[in-house]
Amino acid sequence: MTFAFKRGTLMKNPSREKMDPFEIVTSDFRLRFRRDLEELQTDLAKATSANAYCWIKKGNITKALAVDSKRSLDIGCGWGRELNLLPNSVGIDICLPFLRTAKNYTNNDVVLATIDFLPFREDAFDLIVMSEVIEHLENAQNAMKEAFRVLQNKGKLILQTPNKQITKQKVVAEKYGHVHEFSLKELFRFLSDFNFQVMGWLSSTIPYIPSSSRLAMLDGNVVFFKIWKLLDKLCPLKWDIIIFAQLFKTRNIVNES
Repeated sequence: MTFAFKRGTLMKNPSREKMDPFEIVTSDFRLRFRRDLEELQTDLAKATSANAYCWIKKGNITKALAVDSKRSLDIGCGWGRELNLLPNSVGIDICLPFLRTAKNYTNNDVVLATIDFLPFREDAFDLIVMSEVIEHLENAQNAMKEAFRVLQNKGKLILQTPNKQITKQKVVAEKYGHVHEFSLKELFRFLSDFNFQVMGWLSSTIPYIPSSSRLAMLDGNVVFFKIWKLLDKLCPLKWDIIIFAQLFKTRNIVNES
């Protein structure tokens, strides 16, 4: 099922509005670029760019961590990069063109909604996935209260976000709307405030060139990609944080001010 709202009513972050989804998807809601199509599958050997390689690796990590889930929610699912890998899942996003595109690549349900007001009952899911979402939020506390509400007790959270200690919150262009990036220590403290216990964390790859950069054309260059993969194997400093946490509902976070 897909819910349709008036275009733009859910856009709270002005910088997010600068990104036109039709730069990425066609008028019939298909992905325009090979890179984005590559990111929908799981074979790293099929990646032809650092960008695609990183997203495939992240998707494989999410898929492995979500293996025991019976009903999951992918918050900020976009056009379905990871929703495509999650069986019996629901994806939400604030961008209707992306959701219509996702329906061309996954059989999962999608819903047009904002994370501040999730249209689901309490304890509806045993897993929540948030991949490159939390850094875009103007009020991450309200978002986590909603995640707390719809996630079952002892449910799991997979949260992926840039590591501020690596990116310095300067790597990604303003048009992509990063409001606040986190260090690992900040994330641990933040999740603890909402009764999440971190079970483990890992990272994906070294930084790749953002698609918004003037140097983005190098990302798919064969020689550059080979060098990048070699550096990724040798360098321990990865650009992101992927946290796997479990919720313990020992107090009612939702009603706290």
